[in-house]
Amino acid sequence: MMNQLLSSVSKANIKNPENVTLTLQGTTIHSMKELREHFNRDEILAAFTDDHLLLWLQQHYYETEAEQLCMIGSGDNNCFRKICRVFGVNHMDYISLSEEEKKQQKQKEETVKKVISDTKADENLLKELPLIATDQEELAHLIDADEPKIYLCNESFSIPISKPGIEYIGIGDVSIENPFTPEQYRKAGITMTNISLPVTENPETTDAARVAAAANGYDSFHESHSALATLFHNRLKTYRIYEHYHLSFDSSVMGTFFDSRSECTAAKKAALEKAYNEARRYISPGDSKCIAKAATEHYSKQIHDVFTPEVLDKLQNLCEIRKKTSLFQKLQEQIKQSKKALSSLFEAELHENADFYAMYQFDYFMDQVEMEEHDNRISDGGLLRALEALAGGSIQYTITDIHSAISEMEDDINDHANTFFNTAQSEYQYYCQEIEELIQEIGNDFSKRKEDESVSGYLQRLCREAIR
Repeated sequence: MMNQLLSSVSKANIKNPENVTLTLQGTTIHSMKELREHFNRDEILAAFTDDHLLLWLQQHYYETEAEQLCMIGSGDNNCFRKICRVFGVNHMDYISLSEEEKKQQKQKEETVKKVISDTKADENLLKELPLIATDQEELAHLIDADEPKIYLCNESFSIPISKPGIEYIGIGDVSIENPFTPEQYRKAGITMTNISLPVTENPETTDAARVAAAANGYDSFHESHSALATLFHNRLKTYRIYEHYHLSFDSSVMGTFFDSRSECTAAKKAALEKAYNEARRYISPGDSKCIAKAATEHYSKQIHDVFTPEVLDKLQNLCEIRKKTSLFQKLQEQIKQSKKALSSLFEAELHENADFYAMYQFDYFMDQVEMEEHDNRISDGGLLRALEALAGGSIQYTITDIHSAISEMEDDINDHANTFFNTAQSEYQYYCQEIEELIQEIGNDFSKRKEDESVSGYLQRLCREAIR
């Protein structure tokens, strides 16, 4: 679900009823095998840039490759390298090296070959030469290219713990500057193979490792909380809202001829005001279209979906048996007030940061839209030309381009929405912390949850155990 959401915003999911023909080296491509056989750098890049390649993948149901291609930006310096990785071809086979670059490659190959010989490593590693770093600069290039596997050869390297999804493999005597423990790297989404690492955490790097782990999605909640609190914590987690707002306006004004400048200006203003007022409603607390309302509905529903009447009944019974009724009553009130509390938090965000969320001034958008004068008078000058002007209709006005202004308006409101929904996710998490701490007090002395045991089943078992 999340991958679909992310890919939909990274690049348009283009639909075209007509079949797309992909031609490489004068050959019409019908399969992935043929694409690899006729792979050509310039033609592939051209097809990628105009979305022809993406369309071809989609229409031939190469869904995995299409999704990966969507994640590559055309302005990325490593664009071609990443495209090659999508199709499983070696990018080095399709680029021309200067004499100096060839010399450097040869020296690198000799260095790696010697290390392999001295350490009796697998000679097949030479085939991975493009993925081997022999110094920090080569490592930086590989990291920037988003390579999922990088070999480190006989040197000292600095590994960024903030870059997840990479496996580092040591060749020879490799050392890491300011190293983290294997567990810290694992939580941050990094795998270290054949590289010596410390067993004990360095207190000076603990915070950096914790931040990296959190950014990678690692949740340490269970390490300091009870089984009951962890169970509810995992269920209260929910995805961040992703919304893209489109503004409605009267596009017909673009094709209309107006008999006076004032009439044209009024039409331009009316069209822009409709979109502008709609955009302002999204950031106006209390409005039915307000983004705070959308966030409130989403997150309060998540809480009530977790604490169903059945779950609350069993939790209440358990608290009565364990003499923790007062804690349950506090929890129940917190859940009951969740929608109202979240609404207040979200609306406060818009109120307290009103200057940030404010739209550009309306006059700014008015100035973006120009009007064009069309002089239809036949006479070259004199009295006849003046009479034509008085008769009306001989000078008309049109609106040149209103779409650009509306598009900028949409960008403005969507930037605000993106910031707001990030904040709303954080506010929701903070609110849930209060709920989770109450559950922690309730369950701090409860037994562990059995594997695959549901919330309802776990609570039912605890009730039976308590009665005994």
